[in-house]
Amino acid sequence: MPDSRGRAQPRQRAAARSGPLVRGQQVTARFVRMGPDGEALTTIAGQELAVPYAAPGEEAQVEILDVRRGQARGRLVALRVKSPQVVRPPCPHFGRCGGCQWQHLGYRAQLAEKTALVRDALARAHLARLPVEPAVGWEPPWEFRTRLEAVTGIREGRPVLGFFTWGADRLIDIGACPVQHPGNVAVMNAIRAAWNVLEPVAGILRGTISRVGAATGEVIVGLAVTRPLSTAERLLTVRGLLGRIPNLVGLLEVRTPHRGHPLAGRRGSLLWGRPFVREEVAGVRFRVPLLAEFPVNARALPGLVEMILAALDAAPDDGVAEPDAGIGAFTLHIALASARVIAITGVTQLDAAWDNARLNGIANCMFYARDPARALEKAVRRGSIGLAFLHPPGAGLDPGLPPALRLAGVRRVVYLGRALAALARDAAALQRAGFRIRRAQPIDLSPHTSRVHALLTASAE
Repeated sequence: MPDSRGRAQPRQRAAARSGPLVRGQQVTARFVRMGPDGEALTTIAGQELAVPYAAPGEEAQVEILDVRRGQARGRLVALRVKSPQVVRPPCPHFGRCGGCQWQHLGYRAQLAEKTALVRDALARAHLARLPVEPAVGWEPPWEFRTRLEAVTGIREGRPVLGFFTWGADRLIDIGACPVQHPGNVAVMNAIRAAWNVLEPVAGILRGTISRVGAATGEVIVGLAVTRPLSTAERLLTVRGLLGRIPNLVGLLEVRTPHRGHPLAGRRGSLLWGRPFVREEVAGVRFRVPLLAEFPVNARALPGLVEMILAALDAAPDDGVAEPDAGIGAFTLHIALASARVIAITGVTQLDAAWDNARLNGIANCMFYARDPARALEKAVRRGSIGLAFLHPPGAGLDPGLPPALRLAGVRRVVYLGRALAALARDAAALQRAGFRIRRAQPIDLSPHTSRVHALLTASAE
């Protein structure tokens, strides 16, 4: 009899064994929660057992694959008891492609598990008593992702374009992806269809990056290559792809290293068209370059902006500090609700940030490419900074930033965390700097994965 994910169930039962788990052993496990790395978790013989593609409430026969430092990892062998939280995944590649780990969980169950993950992370920061609101998500949780990063390879003489398996380096050829915007799926199909034309550059092509403007439908595409294209190769590439990709407005080559992640390149040069897509979010217009930092969940972004503005609760005379501002995805909305915004961004994104401010006629924000603490010192000399919006990258806050905010007289901090480990460290750092965290709101910007954001609101004590 097949299980709810279409796999056959062997009828034999696991042998009952006591003592520590060992590799190759088969055990019966009943899963109780989902873990931060995507697996379902339980405890057997005092050891935590993590199993991909399982679900809380399921009882299954599991083979132990690895045991390290008291933690074990296994694989599903046979499902014995189904969970009411399990649904049939719509993606034909689920279980092989590593992009999504939770498509087998109903969306309400996913939100409940993400609430628990945030609660556990805050408990590690000694904030176990902090009220954690139920996670917020946006439905339907499909076709929301406006940025694609797909890897290219050759297998048995055929092109393979898609994503790696979970925890391994095998590339899965992807023909459909229900979380990607249809414009990005069209890009993958177009490159696959044009492969005979692109074959002369196949040896240096490591992948493709594309971005869609959700409000406009515009598409921009970058080919990740290990060396610059020659003039003939540029012409070949442009001719091969023009007319195949709907709503295409720009083609770029993106330099990527020979080793390491095939899409790690961050330098792009224009082959054809323009280097950005036009986008609009809650009445604010943007020009979004291919490689810019910009939220990729188009369905959630307007609601996320509204939640950030409500948490900041800026008065018309308030100054706001925003490190890690990118190209102004949040900056410009905050500027419309406050007196001024001091935004710190990277050198490579500075021009795009200023361009977006000018595009909307917003003059009360200043973008700097410098150390945030120094920018704060200069800003305070020109007027008070009472609020701060922090949304650091995955590594979290610079250790010197929370004390600098306190020294600058910031009275309220709104923090959008994107990684659970960093969330715990940063929450503790804000508390040490004299900010009391009063509210935690989990936010799901990455449905069908274990990734979860959290919006913290803190005030100076």
